Amino acid sequence: MQYGVSYYPEHKSPEELEHDIELLIASKINTVRMGEFAWCRMEPREGEYQFEWLEDVVERLGEAGIRSIICTPTACPPSWLVYRYPEVLYVDNRGEKRPFGGRRFYCYNNPTYREYSRKIAKELGERFGRNPYVSGFQIDNEPAQEASGRCHCPVCQKKFSGWLKEKYQTIEEYNRRSGNIFWGQEYENFDQIKPPVNTIEVSALQSLPVYFENPTLRLEFERFSSDSQIEYQNIQADILHAYSDYPVTTNGTGLATNSINYYESTKNLDCYGFDYYPGLRDAAVDSFPYAFARGVKGGAPFWVMEFMSGGGHRFGGSGRVQPNPGALKQAVLQSFAHGADMMLHFQFRTFPFGAEQLNYAIVDMDGIPRRRYYEMQDTAKLLRQLEPLEKAEFANRAAICVDYDTYWALRIKPVNDPEFKYLDYAGRLYRLLGEAGYNADVIGYDGDFSQYKLLVLPAAFITTKSMQQKLRQYVKDGGVLLATFLTSVKNEDNVGYTESLPAGLTDVFGTVVEEVEPVFKSNHAAVRLNLGKVQAISEDGMWCDLLSGTAKSIGTYREEYKKDAMVVGENEFGKGKAYYLGTDLENEVLKVLFEHLCQDAEIQKNPIQSRPKVEVIHRVLNGDDYYYVFNFTAQDTEVDVEVPVYDYLNLCTYENKIPLEQNGFAVVKRCQRT
Repeated sequence: MQYGVSYYPEHKSPEELEHDIELLIASKINTVRMGEFAWCRMEPREGEYQFEWLEDVVERLGEAGIRSIICTPTACPPSWLVYRYPEVLYVDNRGEKRPFGGRRFYCYNNPTYREYSRKIAKELGERFGRNPYVSGFQIDNEPAQEASGRCHCPVCQKKFSGWLKEKYQTIEEYNRRSGNIFWGQEYENFDQIKPPVNTIEVSALQSLPVYFENPTLRLEFERFSSDSQIEYQNIQADILHAYSDYPVTTNGTGLATNSINYYESTKNLDCYGFDYYPGLRDAAVDSFPYAFARGVKGGAPFWVMEFMSGGGHRFGGSGRVQPNPGALKQAVLQSFAHGADMMLHFQFRTFPFGAEQLNYAIVDMDGIPRRRYYEMQDTAKLLRQLEPLEKAEFANRAAICVDYDTYWALRIKPVNDPEFKYLDYAGRLYRLLGEAGYNADVIGYDGDFSQYKLLVLPAAFITTKSMQQKLRQYVKDGGVLLATFLTSVKNEDNVGYTESLPAGLTDVFGTVVEEVEPVFKSNHAAVRLNLGKVQAISEDGMWCDLLSGTAKSIGTYREEYKKDAMVVGENEFGKGKAYYLGTDLENEVLKVLFEHLCQDAEIQKNPIQSRPKVEVIHRVLNGDDYYYVFNFTAQDTEVDVEVPVYDYLNLCTYENKIPLEQNGFAVVKRCQRT
């Protein structure tokens, strides 16, 4: 595993640089990431390139066994470029032009900016593409972060109109499919169509808070903007690939913070990379982003380009608490267990200046190594011990499906906001499956369903005809499918189906949605889950799809006018089964349902106890079962084990229980049966 830090040699005096390099070498890490904000030093004047300062650091670290990730610096263009070509500046949804300063103030569609991005990427590729001390490249930094992913400048407006024309061909077709007859919004030609003034960008401000735009227009602008970001990224990716065989990626933020479709954006990249800042003080680290990361490129290892390092001040001002002793090591091992091939802390040494001054880091501003530094050193040693296990494979037979069109559509026109959030709900189902004892992958709608015995489809709000057919075939071939409320409500144009819901799938589920309503505190009702010998009572939540049909009713309401009405259905279809969950259930009851589904799908349960804040990850190497067990309970604990296991690190065997210290972990191998 490549393990290390982000580092900024361009900030340092010669004396500070000498000091830091000594500490980096002594830490025994093997990777640093550099250069993402240093365009003004790489090209201080147009066409005058200066890389000697960076080459010297790469060489010195490389000779000590530390390889470098080199970043293209296009997140922060130099002042000469901006003031010479002001047309490259970003224009937000309010029509405000971003000034020089800060970061991410450029338009990703502007041809001038693209040309200068090509030039700097080419220079970096030529100088570092064959350097033996380089291990990869990062394009830009956190694309579309800080509400910079939905530009409204004249270039983007014109390009968006052309993008729509290419897709729909005629304005009549666009008007028809988008339902522009509503409120008399039909256009005469594509040039009249402008980007929507409302936006779902995180941290963006609405110019007209009470202004209702066509949902098709808004979804198409999300798609267009994502495509434009990917197009800009690939200009640099193609150049770097031409000069180097080293992996090329970029660093996303969260699953959808910047609303770029990662399933599409990584097709021309060598791996998926992202930044992750979980809390590490008495808190469980959510592994849903790791499972998602693993699924972006079909199970390939992923890179974490920025990861939590400590506490103190914060970019936004509120601050972060320090991690518990051992929490950094635990979190790094957790990422390794989930398939990370790189983990880089942000950052090595606290900034004394700039917008991120006084920020968290491994080493404080004074450069004196303290417990976080020594824990990083211990973690580097641990990862070397675990190198023999890095090729272990995942054998998960359950998967959660997520989709960007659905995410965007549910942000554009929310359902029971803020109670229901699509990605939060998908992540909760993933975690509850794990607590029930079953590991799951997270995949997109284009993923290979056939390798999974159980497929969980959270709120598949937009479901195309082809997706309907894919789900139908999956169940017909023997798969077990669980779909939840809000499934197959809209088509790919973000327009509601005019047939019974779940549209195109009523025969698969054996159900028809009769009524729908949000579930608030004022209208909660009890639901009985009947799974044969197992029964459970739960309060409903978030949403209600009240069902009728031929499916076996395994969940019914117990009160009000809904009494005895079906809300959870089970239906045999072909060789498989399809379940429809018409409302949310309490956590423990959902785990009971998952237990039933996994038994139905003949998925083997982990032999090591899982529960809230104790995570178990299963990997397979040379036919042997390995389990990573993590204790996030903020206290010492122990977990039950159904079979004897051998502790890979402590060289002992556990027959019944595995002891775990606070912020502790275990790597165990299932003992062979005799």
